[in-house]
Amino acid sequence: MKMILKAAALLFMLGSTAMASEPFKEMTVGVPVKSITEAEAWYKNFLGSDVEIMRPVPGVIELKASNGVWIQLFEVEDPASAGAILRFLVDDMESAQAARAAHNIDTGEAVVVPEVVTFSEFADPDGNGLGFYALP
Repeated sequence: MKMILKAAALLFMLGSTAMASEPFKEMTVGVPVKSITEAEAWYKNFLGSDVEIMRPVPGVIELKASNGVWIQLFEVEDPASAGAILRFLVDDMESAQAARAAHNIDTGEAVVVPEVVTFSEFADPDGNGLGFYALP
């Protein structure tokens, strides 16, 4: 929970200083879990049984926490060491990355999952996981 609160504070800071040419309309908080089945049940209880759920690819479940905010669950062996990641929706991956590169911010390599998503992952200077994603 402390990690998610830290992530929310980081989101607020980034949102308030985001480049004017790229307002973030949506974000996903990636949450590593030991058992995706158990985590899905817990988050459905936490968010309510009528929560909107997406399963974009095998092994990933996304639950809509609020307007424009998704919790993305994915399995790892040791969730405590994996850490959460904030991902921001961008309209155009190339433009978003170029805008940050102009400020010497490396946003990683864009990875394309055909007909699903294009994403990149990177970190802030303190090692907090960040990412961009663009939808087809």
